[in-house]
Amino acid sequence: MLDAGDVNLTFKRYLQDPVKLTLENDFVVDIEGRGTDAELLRRYFAAWGDKNAYATSHVGWGMNPGARYEALTMYDQRETNGTEVRAYAGNFLYSTGANEFAKRYTLGHFDLPVGQLPTSPSTASW
Repeated sequence: MLDAGDVNLTFKRYLQDPVKLTLENDFVVDIEGRGTDAELLRRYFAAWGDKNAYATSHVGWGMNPGARYEALTMYDQRETNGTEVRAYAGNFLYSTGANEFAKRYTLGHFDLPVGQLPTSPSTASW
């Protein structure tokens, strides 16, 4: 389940609406949701015409307490690969597409850091 505030790093944007990805045997088999985010995901996956684009590629965990969730808002899209958002402490990264170790090759790829929308900003003690 992707929720508002999660990140689509392929498109370098914060999601505005929930999107449900159904996984079976390591592949995304259904994309549910309304609005731009779900439609962009559906179109991008389909554009490759390749089942492997829908495959789970890798996962990761953000562990850097100094990384900033709002980092994407500070850079032009051409100037960032979203490293800080990937590393943000507490997030879970789900990625699709190529995985050479599983012998799955494709041009399609998503990096989706999820599950760590900050509920309140950190406060400095002066």
